[in-house]
Amino acid sequence: MWVIRWSSLVLMLMPAATHVNKCPEMCVCQRPTQQQLIVNCGTCKNYYECISTQPDPMTSDFKPTRCKMKESVLAEELDKLLSDKNLTQNLTSLRISGTSLTQVPMSVCQLTNLTSLNLDNNQLTRLPDNCFIGMIALQSLSASCNDITQIQDGLFDGLNNLTELHFDDNQINDIGLRVFSNKSDLVSLRTITLISNKLRSLEPWPLIRGLHGRSSNGDVFVDLTDNLISTFTNMIRWQFNYSMLNYARLMLWENNVSHMNDIAVGWGDKMSSFCSRWPLTVTSDDKMNNPLFEVDISFSENYACDCQDFCWHAIQRIQNYTNYYNFGVTEKDLICNAPPRLANRAVHLVPLTEFECELSDRCPSNCQCVYRPANATLHVYCSAANLSSLPLSLPPLPKSYVRYKLDFSNNRLLRRLEGRPYFVNTSVLDVSSSAIDVVDIKVWLEIARMQSPFVTPHVDLHNNMIKSLPSEVTAIINTNSLRLTLHQNPWECFCEDRWIIDWFKSMSGTSSNVNAVCSSPPRLYGATIAKSTGDDFCVDPSVRMLKIALSTTLAPAAALLIVGFAMHRLRFRLYRRWKFHPFDRDECVGEDMDYDVFLSCSSADDGPHGLRILGAIESKGYRVCYHERDFLPGQRITDGMVHGTERSKRTVCLVSDNFIKR
Repeated sequence: MWVIRWSSLVLMLMPAATHVNKCPEMCVCQRPTQQQLIVNCGTCKNYYECISTQPDPMTSDFKPTRCKMKESVLAEELDKLLSDKNLTQNLTSLRISGTSLTQVPMSVCQLTNLTSLNLDNNQLTRLPDNCFIGMIALQSLSASCNDITQIQDGLFDGLNNLTELHFDDNQINDIGLRVFSNKSDLVSLRTITLISNKLRSLEPWPLIRGLHGRSSNGDVFVDLTDNLISTFTNMIRWQFNYSMLNYARLMLWENNVSHMNDIAVGWGDKMSSFCSRWPLTVTSDDKMNNPLFEVDISFSENYACDCQDFCWHAIQRIQNYTNYYNFGVTEKDLICNAPPRLANRAVHLVPLTEFECELSDRCPSNCQCVYRPANATLHVYCSAANLSSLPLSLPPLPKSYVRYKLDFSNNRLLRRLEGRPYFVNTSVLDVSSSAIDVVDIKVWLEIARMQSPFVTPHVDLHNNMIKSLPSEVTAIINTNSLRLTLHQNPWECFCEDRWIIDWFKSMSGTSSNVNAVCSSPPRLYGATIAKSTGDDFCVDPSVRMLKIALSTTLAPAAALLIVGFAMHRLRFRLYRRWKFHPFDRDECVGEDMDYDVFLSCSSADDGPHGLRILGAIESKGYRVCYHERDFLPGQRITDGMVHGTERSKRTVCLVSDNFIKR
């Protein structure tokens, strides 16, 4: 057999390696030293199976891609090899690779003197229970490039000399809760690598492993790169002891971690406690309790640039914190995957003010609620939302120091401003450009309770329909601790409203209030309130001028009234004494009139009244036009009356029943 001879020749040509008589078929066995054994099964011999064939990409010839001995035969030959006491009595290092083994041979589990066991590049699907418990001297264990799906509880119990553990490139999707979570076990373990597996969640066992790290002995390094980890759970109910230093380094490159904060919240470790105190100043205690626990989520494929990791980003960008704390998050190696507006942007280039979260819980209809930790505000945008009253509830504040910033502007159905319990935790209340005409005193009491640790509370009431305010507001609102905008309202400026002059002057810090003007009364329309005086509100200039005019004309007017009254009382005596009568004058001097009087009466009243009056007038020398005498014969009576009226200086009518009937 040519293959056998070639294999034997290979063994003969290895002067540095000790010859192994019982090496399994199609395998190469080497012993670099008496303590080491390497079994590499990578060539085809008897009893093999060709796994698959495919054309060579260069020649298109079909040839086997990988040949493996039957597992049962190989396991039997390995058991024979490893049962040789002469071979194994001093054996401390064993490497088996390139086989079709799906299970670890039991002979391997009996090698209790091993310090290094390498099972890379096989087809193992599971490691046997209790296999390694007897290997108390074992320091390094590797089973990479296999098909292992689970690391079960109890697998490494008692291996307190184990320093390295490698399970890269497997199909591991589950790790038993007790595998790494026993603080008193695996005390020497410094390196754990499970690169390129199928893990989706992670328990806080890296924290527990880090308790055994020391700056002198090196950190505990846990590498979980290229898994599917997106959630962090604490089913083992681990509670972080703040007094214990932790020296673990956890690599989570190329996973599906959405937020660094998910780790802190999921595990409830000290990082979460630290960020819950943000914002703060570094103290000497912080420096002494430096946790030294590092987590690196670089190149995460699902990282969300929202508000949840704001604390971490802020810490990295403030030099004072990075001098004391090392959280192992490298912004420069993170790319935003969400939200869409920040997609594909480098995280370290995103301003802190753009890390925000949109909230839906209890957010009012037709509104948008956004939490912005950089400003310590929860913005509620309800502008032009057709609100007729303010919402009864809002999303809860994420932190105790966060304040609402409420935008209820441009709601023309909003006519009455009512108080709400959330006013006390509000830094900005904007109800401008609405139709508010009533602000109750109870509302002012709640507005006065508004407080913010970072900014002066601000209330915008401009461009509404407010005409007046209760005077009690001056005792309630401290304009030094609350900014108000009240311009562009139809203010009433009557005398009883003069108190608002001083109040508006006290708010001169808000420049827009300087432009608040009067709308009524008409005489003060457009007058600036802050520049007015009490007299402007209470004194009407027209009334003032009237008083001045009256005061200057009252005495002459009174004298004239007295003279007129006296003349009226003595008018008869004056007429008799001076022959004076106010109607005894000719008003038609110079006019060509035929008659002085036209006497109009009914023909039925000629005698005796008409003729008697006619005689009395003519006896005084007046010329009288009388119908019975002066109308032309055959002339119509109406024409005669018109002619008599037009040609007479005066007309005298004798009004009687007969006159009216005609």
